[in-house]
Amino acid sequence: MSINIYSLLYLLIGLGLGIFYFGGLWLTIKNMNQVHSPIVLTLGSFILRTATIFLVLIYIARQGEWGNILVLLAGFIAARIFLSRKIGKQKNILKQ
Repeated sequence: MSINIYSLLYLLIGLGLGIFYFGGLWLTIKNMNQVHSPIVLTLGSFILRTATIFLVLIYIARQGEWGNILVLLAGFIAARIFLSRKIGKQKNILKQ
C-alpha cells in the first residue's frame, strides 16, 4: 500500500473519529454527577458515538479497499493515545 493523499485523508478522518469518540466518552463521564438520570446520558452518549463510528466504517468498507480501514484505525488509536495522555496530564496538574 503506497502513501497517497487518500491515506492521509483517512488518517485524518480516523483522528477526528477518535477525538469524537473518546472526547465524548470523557465528557460523558465528567458530567455524570450533574444530570438527573446518568443512565440516559450514558446510554445516549454510547449509542450516538458507536452509531457514528459504525456508519463511517461501513461507508469506508463499502468502497472495497481494506487498507483504508487500517489507516483509519491507526488514526483512531493515535487519537486515543493522544487524549489519554492529555487528560492524564490535566489530572496530574490538578492533584499537585
